Amino acid sequence: MKKMVDYGYIERTHGLKGRLIIRLFVLGPAVPLEAGTVLVAGDRKLTVTRSRKRDNQRITLDCSELRSVEEADALRGASVSVAESSVLRDGFPVPVYSFEGFTICSGEKSYSIRKVEFNSSNPQLIVQGEDSSFPVPVNMAMSGEINMEKRTITLQLPEGMEEL
Repeated sequence: MKKMVDYGYIERTHGLKGRLIIRLFVLGPAVPLEAGTVLVAGDRKLTVTRSRKRDNQRITLDCSELRSVEEADALRGASVSVAESSVLRDGFPVPVYSFEGFTICSGEKSYSIRKVEFNSSNPQLIVQGEDSSFPVPVNMAMSGEINMEKRTITLQLPEGMEEL
């Protein structure tokens, strides 16, 4: 089975045929998904028939399985997952959730990213310290040097952050 990654959530719907507006959990400007991409929203599998960039944080999707605004409205707020191979490639922004398992290198210390807590105002990486876990804001981590091949983020964490 293909590895699925959280890609965003259904923010709202538009139009009579149930077009979805997806707010993306990505670093970088939004890029439309290709026709034929299969995504999972809630407990439903949906196939993209058409996708367009709405703005830097959102895309719109038409899906073959949705035929009315009522069907689409039932999915409002649902998380959207896609196969990792559909979005972890050249030209696509990096899904924030793909940073799980990366290592933050700060000076002499290394910290494993255990999970990502995404919210629209302050997404955070939950990092394993020597004694306990602590949060690192995604914005702070993204100011570092990201190496996708080595799965590392190199930056200088502020002194005392581990005690938060």
